[in-house]
Amino acid sequence: MTQRNWRLAAIAATSAGALALAGCAGSGTPTYDEPVDLTMTVWTGDETILATFQALADEFREENPELGELTIETIPFAEYNSQLAIRLSGGDAPDLGWIVESATPAWVDSGALHDVSVLKDDADWDFDDIIPNLYAELEGDNGEIYGYPFAGTTHPVMYNVDVFEEAGVTTPAELLERGEWTWESLRQISKEMVDSGVVTYGFDIPQWNFTSYALFTPFLKGFGGVAYPGGDTCGFTDPATVEAFEFVHDMIFEDGSYPTPGNTSSFPTGDTAMFLGAPSALAQLADSTFAFDMVPQPEGDVPFSPFIGQASMVVWEAGETTELATRLFAHFTSKHGSEELPYVAPRFSLATPEFIPARYAEEYPGLSEASAQRSLIDTLSVAQQIPYPVEFPQLETATKPALDGVWVADADIAAQLAAVCEVADPILAG
Repeated sequence: MTQRNWRLAAIAATSAGALALAGCAGSGTPTYDEPVDLTMTVWTGDETILATFQALADEFREENPELGELTIETIPFAEYNSQLAIRLSGGDAPDLGWIVESATPAWVDSGALHDVSVLKDDADWDFDDIIPNLYAELEGDNGEIYGYPFAGTTHPVMYNVDVFEEAGVTTPAELLERGEWTWESLRQISKEMVDSGVVTYGFDIPQWNFTSYALFTPFLKGFGGVAYPGGDTCGFTDPATVEAFEFVHDMIFEDGSYPTPGNTSSFPTGDTAMFLGAPSALAQLADSTFAFDMVPQPEGDVPFSPFIGQASMVVWEAGETTELATRLFAHFTSKHGSEELPYVAPRFSLATPEFIPARYAEEYPGLSEASAQRSLIDTLSVAQQIPYPVEFPQLETATKPALDGVWVADADIAAQLAAVCEVADPILAG
C-alpha cells in the first residue's frame, strides 16, 4: 500500500468525514448485452430536483438504451463523506455522485474519482464554456478533469423584509445602496432587530451549526482570516482569524443576536431576520407568507472576496461502468442539463442576466432580477475558492473539541484557537 493510501485509510478510521481509496475500473470500452443499472449519490431530498435528474436520465435513455434504471440515493449531508468512504472501501461503489468543495482535494488525491477529460473533445459538452476558476480544484496536474461544479455560487444574505419594516430597522439593501453593507453593520442591525422584540435572532449561518467549519469561512473572509493558508499550514492563531471568532462570539454572548450552540433558528417561520446560505435554500421559502430579499455577503477589512460554495458531480472510479457513467454525467452537466437544474451553473453562457436572475425572479415572485444579479452573478467575477488541505476531513473531526471550547461565554478564544493548531499541525505535517 502506498503512503497516500495509508493516509486515507487512517482518515477513514478516525474521521466521520473521511475518504477512502476506491479500486480501479477496467480499461477499454465495454459492450452492453443488456441494460446496465446505475446509482448516483446525492445529499438532497428535494423531490423536484430528484425528478429533474430522472427526467434527464429518461432523455439520455432514449438514445442510449444500454442505460437501465437510475437509482438516486440521498445520504444526509453530515454523513455523506463517511458513508461513501465505507461503501468505496467495501466494494459497494455508486457510479456517479456529488462532492462538496471542502472535501474535493481529498477526493481528488484519493484516486476515487474517474478522469472525465475525454469530454474536452465533446462539442455537445462544450468544455470551453465552463468558467475556469470554478473547476480549478477539480483539475489534475496533467489536464485531468475529475468532476463538474454543477452548483457553484457565492452564498447571499437573505432577509425578511416584513420584520425589518415592522421593527423600523435599516435593511441590508439600504445599507448596500449607501455603500455601508459591512460585517460590522450586519452585527449592528442584527442586535437592533433582536432588541426590537420582533425576532428571536438577528442572523445565522444554519449550515455551519458549530460543526461544519467550511461554512464558517464567510466570517473568516470578512476579516482576512484563512483556516489553512496554502492548504498546508494552520492559520487559527493569525490575528485576523482570532478577530473573526471574537466577532461571532460577541454576537452570541454580548448581543444575543446569533443562536447559541444547541439552539436553531428558523428563517422560514419568521423567527430570524437574516441568514446566509446557498441560493438553493430559497426553495424553503416557496410558500413563505412574508416578503424577502437578498444581498451579497458584506464587505470586511480586506478586499471583497465572498465565500463560494460548490457542489460537484463526479464519476466514481470503482463504479459498475465508468464509460456509461461518463456519458450520463456528460448529459447531466451539459448546457442543456445545467439549464434544467435549479442551480447557478459554471458556464459563461448561463451566468447571464437573461438566464439566472430571470429564473429566480420567476420562481420567487417578489425577488427582483436586480437582487439575483447583484447577489449571485456579479459576485462570481471576484469569488475565489479557498485552498482546502487534502487532510481537511480528518482535520474537521480532530479539531472540533478544541473549537467547541470557543463557544462558551467566558472562553479564552486565543488560547482555544492555539489549541486547534496544536492538533492540526501534526496532521498537516504528516
